[in-house]
Amino acid sequence: MFSGNFPEPFIVFRSIGVRGGERFGVGAMDKSGMTGDYIDRAHPAYVVVVLFRGSGRYIDGAGNEYPLGPGSCFQRFRNCRHSTLIDPASGWYECFLELGESAARLLENCGVADPVRPVVRTAPAPGLMERFRSLGECFNSAPDSELVRRLPEILELAQLCLIGNPGGGRRDRIGRMLEQACALLGGDFRREIDLDDFCRRHGWGYENFRKVFREELGISPYRYRIRRRLDAACALLAEPGCSIRDIAEQLGYSSPYEFSAQFKRYLGCAPSAYRPGH
Repeated sequence: MFSGNFPEPFIVFRSIGVRGGERFGVGAMDKSGMTGDYIDRAHPAYVVVVLFRGSGRYIDGAGNEYPLGPGSCFQRFRNCRHSTLIDPASGWYECFLELGESAARLLENCGVADPVRPVVRTAPAPGLMERFRSLGECFNSAPDSELVRRLPEILELAQLCLIGNPGGGRRDRIGRMLEQACALLGGDFRREIDLDDFCRRHGWGYENFRKVFREELGISPYRYRIRRRLDAACALLAEPGCSIRDIAEQLGYSSPYEFSAQFKRYLGCAPSAYRPGH
């Protein structure tokens, strides 16, 4: 769904307005390898989060679960308990926008932000990631006077995250298909994946699917599965109790030698050399 280079992770918070003002924040976070960042917690402010890469689940205070994937936009409503669970092998990368109380109330009063719908799936607006990066640079260096002038832009960015790109129906269908494909390719590595069958069930021709996948993610489905498999291997290598043989078996390799050869070919070192302390 999102191609190109992700910006380096950053987090910037600033107060906007006189006498301390209201706190606004913007950031990009790489949470690869994490399993959860919010477990039954309530955030003190309203936050909009867009998932650019990765997969997981959002669980609201009533126990309702929502799947998360590339293109998902979820919200942390002020003082509302919720959980976000992350697939540690999915390479989770998000951008977030925290709004002051007045701006958050405006979005809610206009029906853009709705606590009943904490997770939305939209057709992402073009250049969304670049807008986050640009706003982060402004927050980091601009004087207060310029930051105040950027308030309409901040609200527009929140709206683009929640409503998306008008008329993006086809983009939305592509996004849903890619989300399902990524979940399949990044799932159980011990089972064979039949992409021809996947495409038939979703009304796609394989060659068209492969072309769209590469255009949107910048990588072929085959390479994507290898990358997710090696991400899972890196996470397991960080656990001292896992042997190379155990990891190879868990990830569906025919032998530790096949695992070591692929790991070295793509990551440039042997699995044993990747372990902490080496």
